[in-house]
Amino acid sequence: MAAKEHISITLDEEVISWLDKKINGYGIKNRSHAIEKILLKSMNEECIKQAVILCGGGKNEPLRAMTLIDGKPALEHTLMYLKMQGISDILLIVNYDYEKIISYFGKGTKYDLNIRYIIEDEPGGTAGFLKSARGMIFNTFVLMYGDVLLSVDLNDMLKVHRNSKAIATMALTTSTDTSSYGVVKLKGEKITEFIEKPGLNKSQSNLINAGVFIIEPQLPELLFEEGEKIILENIFVKLCSEGKLAGYVYDGTWTHLEKGGK
Repeated sequence: MAAKEHISITLDEEVISWLDKKINGYGIKNRSHAIEKILLKSMNEECIKQAVILCGGGKNEPLRAMTLIDGKPALEHTLMYLKMQGISDILLIVNYDYEKIISYFGKGTKYDLNIRYIIEDEPGGTAGFLKSARGMIFNTFVLMYGDVLLSVDLNDMLKVHRNSKAIATMALTTSTDTSSYGVVKLKGEKITEFIEKPGLNKSQSNLINAGVFIIEPQLPELLFEEGEKIILENIFVKLCSEGKLAGYVYDGTWTHLEKGGK
């Protein structure tokens, strides 16, 4: 049982009267118990419960999400990382070779997770899932690439996201070679510029997209025409121009299975 600490608080009489009505002698025993229950409920509501993982790849490319790391697929490591952070509802976006992923993970029962799948017959762009997932995403969620391994503190990242009032918050890491990543400029908590894969052009920033995002469910997918491939990076450019894209600098280990890590 977690240790408890005694504190003193002062409340308005009207609040105390409302609080006393919650006390029933068994489920809620006293004022202290009532306050604790209310705060725990609020904490639980603030936490993120759902994650979307992009597991697709090119038709003739290896399925990097199933790359073995210490004898287990990279995706399994990612699922355990999310579970440790209190996330249990997982939506996997799959296309080529999706049978391998579904056969291995199933519905997530053995991991005590709820895993659902969106199978894209034809990849609809890195954010094409937004159309397919309507009716499946209702609250703030985490979005990850299936070929990235890292250990961002998502609760800490959520605080930055809430404070910035952004529609999307991007985890950021540093790299000495930014030519093949999404490069950002950051002012405070807001991303002021996002350039996808600047190539050989010299970048004025070494902050890059780490491949983990916290996103609000109203992400403006309707701005894109039906049938057009929805590219996540294009959405970030638009959000950046509207001041609705935040950044969270992450200083831990980071591995991109295609290109290595740090």
